[in-house]
Amino acid sequence: MSKKELEMPLVDRRQALSLLASFVSGLLIFGFSDDALGRRGVIRRHRRRVRRRVRRRIRRRVTFRIVAGRRIWMAPAALAVGWELVLNNNRVVVVKEIKFIERSGTKVEIAVVQGADGKIEEIEIVRENTAENSKDLQGSILPDEDKTTPAIEKEEEVEVDN
Repeated sequence: MSKKELEMPLVDRRQALSLLASFVSGLLIFGFSDDALGRRGVIRRHRRRVRRRVRRRIRRRVTFRIVAGRRIWMAPAALAVGWELVLNNNRVVVVKEIKFIERSGTKVEIAVVQGADGKIEEIEIVRENTAENSKDLQGSILPDEDKTTPAIEKEEEVEVDN
């Protein structure tokens, strides 16, 4: 081989910049287009809003009173197992059981509730409808297979993947 064949061709600054510019513009035009991404197997997800029937837990706000030095929660008269209660400071608990116990010689009603952290506690309740606890709030969505929990069923717009 001759010395001339072994020499590398020299590229000046103008040629290097034009090569780089054409490479970048080619990537922008052809490499990142939606069709090119679709042909490469990248799945694009479209979200759309549809109307569906949704079952939500019944959620009500409860307040408390101090009676004889004890905190007693004012629950709605129709309270049932499975309802969500919003306590003070917007803490939401789910009613797991309602029972009567004897305390200081009188029967009191106790609601066994479970918080979002999984902690189970007993709160003393009195059933009384007030203006505040009569309003339905938007509860959490129930799974489709749960048919026993009391719920409010209505049509809502939800987002679904295509």
